[in-house]
Amino acid sequence: MTLTADNWKNKRGTKDRACKCGSWKQHWINISGEAWPSLCSVAGCTNPASVGGHIINPDVSGEFIGPMCESHNGADCSFDLKGDITLISANKSQTCEK
Repeated sequence: MTLTADNWKNKRGTKDRACKCGSWKQHWINISGEAWPSLCSVAGCTNPASVGGHIINPDVSGEFIGPMCESHNGADCSFDLKGDITLISANKSQTCEK
């Protein structure tokens, strides 16, 4: 499935969520099967990707995990993603807890 790179936002209220992967970063690695990217997924950002951020988009159904820097993970504004980013569903019943 191809997702838009435009108009993403952080999902609020996810700080205390957990999954059996141990972290949302590890969730992304486990489910994607890819190496963790060195840089944040937000377009124009050159900060290191350090966390798996919960993100949503009004034009896309569901909640996703994307590699993000600490600063963008806490941002309260919309942002665009880089075009080559893999997003993983944050729905544990469809991923790590199937």
